[in-house]
Amino acid sequence: MRNGRNVLSLFQQWLLIAVISMIPVLVVVSYATWSFYHQIRVHNQVVDATDYANHLRALISEQLRDLERNARQYRLLRDERFAQTYERMLANLRQVDFGTKGESLRDDATLYLGSERLDEGNATLDRAHMMLRELLFQLQRRPLVGLDEEGFSELFANMSHFRVEFDQQISVHIQRLTEQSEADLQSILWRLSLMGLVALPLTLVLVGLGFVQMIRPLRRLSSTILSLGHGDWHTSIYIPGPRDFQALGDRLEWLRNQLLETERQKQAFLRHVSHELKTPLSAILEAASLLSDEVPGEINAQQRDVLRILTYNSQNLQELIQQLLNYNVITHNFQLQQSPVNIMHLCERLGRRLDQKSTTHHVHWDFEGAPETVITDPQLLEMILSNLLANAFHFSPSGAVVKVRWGRNEDGLSLCIEDQGPGIAEDEQVRIFEPFFQGSAHRRHGPVQGSGVGLSIVKESVHNLEGRIGLESRVGEGCCFHLWLPIATETV
Repeated sequence: MRNGRNVLSLFQQWLLIAVISMIPVLVVVSYATWSFYHQIRVHNQVVDATDYANHLRALISEQLRDLERNARQYRLLRDERFAQTYERMLANLRQVDFGTKGESLRDDATLYLGSERLDEGNATLDRAHMMLRELLFQLQRRPLVGLDEEGFSELFANMSHFRVEFDQQISVHIQRLTEQSEADLQSILWRLSLMGLVALPLTLVLVGLGFVQMIRPLRRLSSTILSLGHGDWHTSIYIPGPRDFQALGDRLEWLRNQLLETERQKQAFLRHVSHELKTPLSAILEAASLLSDEVPGEINAQQRDVLRILTYNSQNLQELIQQLLNYNVITHNFQLQQSPVNIMHLCERLGRRLDQKSTTHHVHWDFEGAPETVITDPQLLEMILSNLLANAFHFSPSGAVVKVRWGRNEDGLSLCIEDQGPGIAEDEQVRIFEPFFQGSAHRRHGPVQGSGVGLSIVKESVHNLEGRIGLESRVGEGCCFHLWLPIATETV
């Protein structure tokens, strides 16, 4: 038995195929999990940055409104206290910056969104910061004390313009952060869709390859069992693949050896019994011939009838034994021997031999074809024609015509043997060449049933000659056997 310890079992191979097939799906799922986790972090950072930007906008807008209110009060009342409050609020406003939190938010957003992708959004925030610093610088250069009406109008106009511009810059910054986050999400979804479109066919391909890899030993096993069923017991059996199949192959190899040994014993038994039967049977036929020739003395009419029955059945028994010997020969290591054969002479000789078997049953033989001489194995061709002609003779009614036609066809010899017997039922035609199969049709002459190996001998002989055989038959319309033999013709 072959060692299969290093080979996976069927379950292990199936599990390995399942794991390998799931790799593309696992990659897609892992990427999707990481991407969505990353996108959640990005979304949280965008929300924080947006909240902080809104907080800055609200804070600066509120302080600017307070600053403007104090400036208007000073303009109206010319009270120094309002001017001092204005200066104090201006100093507080100068201290307002995007601060540590703003820088932290910006760094986090850059980490998750990417520095290049945030450049434009950060630029808007930087512009808003620069606008605030520029406004504060202008306000610092122009204190309230000493401003005229035109100066106050210009001051209030600058504050109003700044609030509008600052609000727009913050809004643009928030909008771009949101759009970038949505664009990132769409990009992730697109990549996941693309990976899914690639992963699904790849998974199917891997599953298909794994299935083929697993089904191959099954096909090999099926082919091996079929070969065993057809009698191929000389080819060693080995089933590659999983450990389970190798073990099954070892058991089939053991079964093949058992069948081969049984077949050898059967062949030996058949040869021994057949030869043992032929020896006394030959003596019986020789004795019957001596009695028929009245060598021991004269015999009367009744004795001659008994002698005829004895001779007839002895000849039938001899024919059955010879059929078994022929079947045993052609099915086991038959060696071809090529030599010239005259088909016309062979058919006429076989026809005369069949006619001599009966004085009451006759058929008309119609032999025709060319060429007359071919190069083939004489023994196989004789067994083919003798069995087919014997069947035609025994199953055809007395006085019927049996036609035998032959000719060249596709670098070989085509033969057709047609009788006028009862025909073969359609459901029996598929089994008619099986050994020992007996059809439902009855012979018109000879034993009620033959040995059942005649057509099997024909098929094996045609197979050994590497030819083909076919059958056309309908019940009540006779049979026509078509043969094609790849043999050469001899120029005479």
